[in-house]
Amino acid sequence: MHDSQHFILGGGLFLFLFSVAFLLSKLKVPYILSFMLAGLVGKLFIPHQVEELLSFFEHSAVVLLFFFIGLEYSFERLVGMGRVLKPGFVDFLLNFFPAFGVSYLFTKDLFFSLIMGAVVYPSSTAITAKLFMDYKRLVNPEAELLIGILIFEDLISILLLSMFTGFALGGGLNPVSLLRSLLAVLLMFMLFYLLKKPSSTAFDYVERKVDDSLIPFLVLGFILMSAGISLHFGISDALTAFMIGVLVPEKSRVFELIHKSLAELKELSVGVFFFMFTFSSKLSLDFNPWLLALLVIVSLTFKLLSTYWGAILYGLSKKSSVRASLSFLQRGEFSVVFASLYEPTQSLTFFLVLLTALTGSFSFLLAPELSGRLFPKREKRAPFPAPPS
Repeated sequence: MHDSQHFILGGGLFLFLFSVAFLLSKLKVPYILSFMLAGLVGKLFIPHQVEELLSFFEHSAVVLLFFFIGLEYSFERLVGMGRVLKPGFVDFLLNFFPAFGVSYLFTKDLFFSLIMGAVVYPSSTAITAKLFMDYKRLVNPEAELLIGILIFEDLISILLLSMFTGFALGGGLNPVSLLRSLLAVLLMFMLFYLLKKPSSTAFDYVERKVDDSLIPFLVLGFILMSAGISLHFGISDALTAFMIGVLVPEKSRVFELIHKSLAELKELSVGVFFFMFTFSSKLSLDFNPWLLALLVIVSLTFKLLSTYWGAILYGLSKKSSVRASLSFLQRGEFSVVFASLYEPTQSLTFFLVLLTALTGSFSFLLAPELSGRLFPKREKRAPFPAPPS
């Protein structure tokens, strides 16, 4: 293929992604779903040479996504999440294990069932955060709880992804690979905790000695090389990227420069990743439709129950708890990342994410009205008039 064709193909693809996302945004369809649907439609007419052309964006997307998640945390903040632990564990237990059980009942495939449990477990951080901002509901009492649960889900998902990456690279499930994955996760946390002080010194040196325009090259190169080394040794690249993000001091010029210079690259890469998920996947209807129907029902029902119970444990009112549970049904980016590890789960995951994201977005819009009808505000009655004297 000639260079001119590279430019035409690449430019045409990005214009196609823009057009699909822009048009569907008028119908309030989340960008994640827009890019996945674009990949599905793109199968019909986009040449498969685009996979090689966009390979960098596709393969760096997960690394950049988890690096930016790590930027939002610090070791102290991770330790200080005590109040959300009970709602977080309720959320994990009531969403991972029922989906795992249903999947295993249908398939008797342990790894398939573990992946589907992980697919169903986390709500979409991207869709939920955008809905809260777009509809100005961050001031509501349930927003703090749901953000806390999203953080908890991020951390649990990173641990699960670390173990499943080890299983995928090792060729299957066995006690040795399980132990190895757990030890790798523990060693990574210990290593990065020990690197906390030296890394702070290194960042101070970079800020004093390195020109601002060169810092993005240094950071991006270090992240990608570290991720590659991790994969070489069977360790999750997502976990490595996340921990590197945690090490970056929040109140530093490097932190600001990363957000300024690399955030757009992350958004671009993640968009391409969701497009490539459906474009490259061998999506089909060869799965059991009853399994899909049951998983959708399980995912919506248990997320409603777990969020309501967690909100009550957190101390919210029944009205706020109902509003929270109706606002948390959508699945998204983490589900797709998990499914990308194991091809047999990808078709099922695509339809599950599509159905829950649309249902969850619609439910989010109706949550204030429905919770208000279930728990109407009692009007204060005026005092009875005094009897005539």
